[in-house]
Formats: sequence, structure tokens, C-alpha cells
Amino acid sequence: MEFNYFEDSIDFLNNLKKGNALLITKNGEKVNAMQIGWGYMGYMWNKPSVVVAVRHSRYSYNLLRNSEAFVVSMPVSDDLKEAVKICGSNSGRDMDKIERCGFEMQEGKIVDVPHIEGCLSYECRIMYKQTIDSELIDEELHNLSYKDNDYHVMFYGEIVAVHNN
Repeated sequence: MEFNYFEDSIDFLNNLKKGNALLITKNGEKVNAMQIGWGYMGYMWNKPSVVVAVRHSRYSYNLLRNSEAFVVSMPVSDDLKEAVKICGSNSGRDMDKIERCGFEMQEGKIVDVPHIEGCLSYECRIMYKQTIDSELIDEELHNLSYKDNDYHVMFYGEIVAVHNN
């Protein structure tokens, strides 16, 4: 499938807004799926890019911090709606969400992170990691999202492959 930055970015952002997006992470043999609702698709460092936000406290952060890649998978039908909810309300520390949801996983073509069959998926190579700086964030946003000081780390990923299966 050919990547069309402008068309895909609209679908990407709409899926994020609806909570219809999963971040797939892998470290060693451990694979996890986490529902995400914050992120961006854009053009950074002359590369089509995805930025995802993951809090330090999340199990996915532990998998991502030493990883070189991630995948964002967005279901293309309502068949996986319940699975997305499961991934958003449970931790990978407590259960194998891939097994629990019955996801059919496909190996990545470029990165060593699988993607979910039945999803539009973006394979991303991590280019940069950046923790939200408490001194630089607007006070209103800090009070809204970071009262407990559990800041997000922004993972900037170059889109290296796109799948729609």
C-alpha cells in the first residue's frame, strides 16, 4: 500500500480522536497493545512521522524505552471494537492482551514489531524520545493532565511501512 500523507493524516487523527488506535510495542519476546488517544502524524526531519505519547507509568513505556520501533494499528471495521476497549482498560503487566483479544499478528516488514491483522498499521522507527518538561508546560495543561507528575514521553517515529489488511 502506498502512503498518502495528506489522506492518511486525516484518517489517523480521526481514529485517535475516537480512541480507535492501538500502540503495539515489543521488547525481546514481549509484545503489548495499548489504546492511544493522543498523537500526531506529520512531517519531521524530512520524513513522514508519527508521534505517540506514553506515560512513564505505563507498561508500554517499559517496552518502548529500550526499543527501536513501534507500530500504530487502527481497526478498519467494528469487529475489533471490544478488543480496543480491553487494551484501553487493562495493563500488559496483568495480562497478555494480544492473547486475550485474540489478535492475529503479522510480522513487520521493516521493523521487528508485529501489527494486527484487520488494521491499518504504521510501522515506525524511533527517531527521538522526549519527556514533557514540567517547567515548560502551560500551568492549565499541567493541572489538567499532570497533577500526579506522571509525564508523557513523546516517541517520534519515522513511518517506514504502511499496511492495510
